[in-house]
Amino acid sequence: MILLVSAFCFLTLIGLAIAQNSAANSSPSLTILMQDSGTNITNMNFTLYSVGQDWGIDAFRVGEAVKFTAPEPDWKLKQIRVLGWNGFNETSMIVPSPSNFLIEIRDENLNLLYRLADTQNAYFTFPAPALVPIDIPALPLTGDFYIIFYDRTTMRIGVELENGTGNSYQYNSIYGDLIPAEFKIEDNESTKVNWVIRAVGE
Repeated sequence: MILLVSAFCFLTLIGLAIAQNSAANSSPSLTILMQDSGTNITNMNFTLYSVGQDWGIDAFRVGEAVKFTAPEPDWKLKQIRVLGWNGFNETSMIVPSPSNFLIEIRDENLNLLYRLADTQNAYFTFPAPALVPIDIPALPLTGDFYIIFYDRTTMRIGVELENGTGNSYQYNSIYGDLIPAEFKIEDNESTKVNWVIRAVGE
């Protein structure tokens, strides 16, 4: 079941965390590629998701993938931004047990270009979800590419519930399959959603 973030004071914290992170990590020389609409994120029109909700024992090998297009040949990807949260509750002052997330960059044919693993507590320990920058060595890219974030059920990432672009997927690394990111809504219908993952470079 999808975790809905509804408490007013909690949403206020989320908005502040997103705004502070966005302001702190903006640079005039960097280009930010986003496949979510961006407008609804600041209005808190999103939810939090982990692959464990749908994939059970296979969740370790399934990631949230977003397809991007480099704005020019040999555009250099330098940073990935993920709206995420490890569940830290400032009230109890208990930091969750450390566990790894994984990021992969793959080309348009899903060939692996770069991989990074790190503990979720090093990035996502805030009292509310935040748009967190993760720096990587400059990676030249041309054409389409994918950023895949494996939350491994140790944390949750942001999902925009409206204005689905069709560029968000779940990537099953066992079979190399891209599955459109969709959520079930009323009357058993599905709607496209956007993972809030962004590519930053120059």
